[in-house]
Amino acid sequence: MRSAADTLLSLPGSPATAGLKPAAQDLLAAVDAFPPPAAEDSSPGNPAALADTPDANSSRAPQGPPTAARAGWERVSAAADVLRGELQRPGGFHRTRARGIAERLTGVTLGTAQETALDVWGAVYGVASGILHGGAAGPGEAVRLYTEILGATRELLVPLEDRAVRVLELAALQQPGAAEAAELARWADPRATDYFFRCGPATAWLEVLQEHAPHLLMPDGAVGGRWPPPRSSATSPSKI
Repeated sequence: MRSAADTLLSLPGSPATAGLKPAAQDLLAAVDAFPPPAAEDSSPGNPAALADTPDANSSRAPQGPPTAARAGWERVSAAADVLRGELQRPGGFHRTRARGIAERLTGVTLGTAQETALDVWGAVYGVASGILHGGAAGPGEAVRLYTEILGATRELLVPLEDRAVRVLELAALQQPGAAEAAELARWADPRATDYFFRCGPATAWLEVLQEHAPHLLMPDGAVGGRWPPPRSSATSPSKI
C-alpha cells in the first residue's frame, strides 16, 4: 500500500523539494554558508577600529549587512519556517506532493479548506510505513488502508465530471448527517465544493456543516478570501 501511494504521489506536478528532510537539509546548508562574523579588536590601538570610529565631521551613513549575509539569513529564515511547520504538523511532504498533482490536474489553487482532504496521504503513508517496518497489523487494518487510499485517489485523480452525479446526490439530500459532511470534507477539488453549493443544497446542510465541517463555510484567506457558498444565489447564508 505504501508503494502504491508513493507511485501515485510521484505523478507529474509533485514538487521535488518539500517536507521535513529537505527543509532540514536546506537549513543546514544555509547555516554552513553563513559563517559567524570574525571578532574584532576594538582597543584604542587597533587601526581598523579607529578607522571605523565615527567623528563629528563624518558623513558616512550606517551600512546594512552585506548582500551575501542578507541572502544567507533569508535562506535560514525561509527554511526555518518550513521546518517549524513540519514539526507542528507532520506529513507535509506527502500532503504537498498531493497538492501539486491536484493543482496541475484541476488548474485551481487549493486553499486551507482542502487540507483535510490532503491530510489522508500523510496519515496513510505513515501507517503503511510503520507496518512495513515491523508494526502489527491485522486483516482489518489492510482493508481500512486500502479503502482510505482508494477514496483519496478518487478525490485526487478522478475528473470532476465523473463525480458530478455524487455531488448532485448529496445536494439533493434533505436530512444530511455527519457522514455526508465528512464526505464533503474529503474532497480535494475545490471545484467540487463550489459546484455543490451552486446546486442549492437543502437548508439542513447549514447546521450539519457548521457542526462537522465548519471550515467549508468560512472564507479562505489562503486563496484570496474565496467563499464557497455564492452570496447572490439560493445558497446564500440565509438559505444555504
